[in-house]
Amino acid sequence: MLPNDMLGALARPMEGRPGRISSNQQPEWHDGNFDMSRIQPGEVLELPVIQGPGIINHIWMTSHSGHLDRLDQLILRIYWDGAEEPAVEAPLGDFFACGHGKRLVVTSLPVQVSETGALTCYWRMPFHKSARITLTNDNPDERTGLYWIVDYLQYDNLPQDTPYFCARYRQEFPCEMGRDYRFLEAEGKGHYVGTVLSTTLCQDGWFGEGDDFFYIDGEEVPSLQGTGTEDYFNDAWGYRERTTPFFGQTLWEGYEAGDRGCMYRWHVLDPVPFGESLIADIEHKGNMEPPVEGWYVERPDYFSSVAFWYQLGQPKPFGGVPAWGERRPPWKVIPAGDRIADAKVSGDAPDPVLQLIWARPLVFWRNTDPQGVLELPFEVPETGLYAARLSALTSYDYGTWDVELDGEAVAPTVDLHTQSTGSTEVKLGARELTAGVHMLTFRCKGANPAGRADASGPLCYLGVEALRLLPLPEPVKRPLGERTINERQWLTREIQSAVTGFRQAKGEPPESLQALVDAGFMDERYLLDENEQPLESRREGDELRVSSIGTDGVKGTDDDWTLTF
Repeated sequence: MLPNDMLGALARPMEGRPGRISSNQQPEWHDGNFDMSRIQPGEVLELPVIQGPGIINHIWMTSHSGHLDRLDQLILRIYWDGAEEPAVEAPLGDFFACGHGKRLVVTSLPVQVSETGALTCYWRMPFHKSARITLTNDNPDERTGLYWIVDYLQYDNLPQDTPYFCARYRQEFPCEMGRDYRFLEAEGKGHYVGTVLSTTLCQDGWFGEGDDFFYIDGEEVPSLQGTGTEDYFNDAWGYRERTTPFFGQTLWEGYEAGDRGCMYRWHVLDPVPFGESLIADIEHKGNMEPPVEGWYVERPDYFSSVAFWYQLGQPKPFGGVPAWGERRPPWKVIPAGDRIADAKVSGDAPDPVLQLIWARPLVFWRNTDPQGVLELPFEVPETGLYAARLSALTSYDYGTWDVELDGEAVAPTVDLHTQSTGSTEVKLGARELTAGVHMLTFRCKGANPAGRADASGPLCYLGVEALRLLPLPEPVKRPLGERTINERQWLTREIQSAVTGFRQAKGEPPESLQALVDAGFMDERYLLDENEQPLESRREGDELRVSSIGTDGVKGTDDDWTLTF
């Protein structure tokens, strides 16, 4: 008996006639190699309609827009059996778990993406009469090219109860306060099979304490209740970049305002069936930084997502995908070359020049002075709080730099040397910037030891593309007096860690919390309790005793506490 598994199935007789549509050059299919479809701004590329009954079992695509981190400028739509509304509607990159328009590596069972931007999926997509696929370039300023292949099997018939494959995109920039973020609201009979979530943090701290909830068939209390955002995506204690057959994080930049993430979860082995309806939500809750100031608070971060499911009959209309200018977080891009005429360099170094590399205009400085300085002004259009990022080039002849903003050190020791030419983003933190002219200063710290040299010495080149500023909403706060044991756990954890370090270094406990601060084991913030009332502390034998007097300043009330360390 043949084994009943994925490989064993290949040894069984198969039905269906294979077919393919592709961007193969026509009519020179045998001796032409320009196998690309050009898509102009605003243009809709209509792929040949596939006649059914059949099942799409493989899609492969790649686009020049991936080289520019603009995979989201193309919208993928798939219409089943002559429907007027698409059952699949999502930015191309997001459909393949590549959020923020970026080329991200994905190694999963139904979806794979290479580091060069080859997009592949093996989702099974059945249809009875026809399958119509379109790709729309709604970037009004940029054309692009697309190479594509769609493989399918045609059958004499399919069971009438064969469900359609569906995928829909939605976003909230920022998440709406007072209610959970919604992945999907579906009507009919079907089963949920996957989620892609992309995030942009709008304040410092961990965003992912939100629980997932699946409300099945109209229930008011969800049958499926999660324990945290990273838990839903099958990670724990935060995120790190990794991909696996059924879940992963394709992008994770960190815990600062402006940092981005992208994660996927395929319910291949654990689909969520529903008979009449399904609502899939997740909370947008997390921590302030530090968490002692607020833990498990609702945050105004930016979320966008794609929900994947199968259902009988056509899905209900969903509202479409926002336009190109609305479906990206509103980063303000200030080209580095805007004020290049006002740039200043140290000594007799050559002036920086504008140079085009990979269709990206750069301020390029051919610096060879290991202590060279470049001052580059830029103009902020509006006063506000911004997450600031600097887009720069990396290459084999680039140096190491300290970056200053208006005379303040904001990014020390930025090494731009790499073996091959690439790009990077330098975090400049969350900054209050007034409208008007500001100054970026680049101070060379020398060449990378592995870098190139010429007759004048080691090369310390610099290539700066743009300053990117994300306007940040008003950060959430947990008011004093409302902080509870949730915040207290972070306070006491910090004190415990400081006491442990002091014991190891000194061989005895500290005399007080102030002794921990004076010795450099703890920040002054932890001389106060969670509600910023002064803590009392004293050494008792071999222990440090710490007491809070509570929010009303009276011992013996419900919210004071005493712990020993």
